[in-house]
Amino acid sequence: MLAPDLQDAVLALEAVDGAEPMAERTLRAVAHASTWAEQRAAWHALLHPTILG
Repeated sequence: MLAPDLQDAVLALEAVDGAEPMAERTLRAVAHASTWAEQRAAWHALLHPTILG
């Protein structure tokens, strides 16, 4: 039940040197979010992590 726009984003990811761009395990946290809004927030956090320090 991944948000439609996130499905499109995942499908648009391209492999680099034959390696998958993102592991399925990494996407689980996004897919397990309760609402599409929470999924979008998790996706954004995954793509744009906060640099601490």
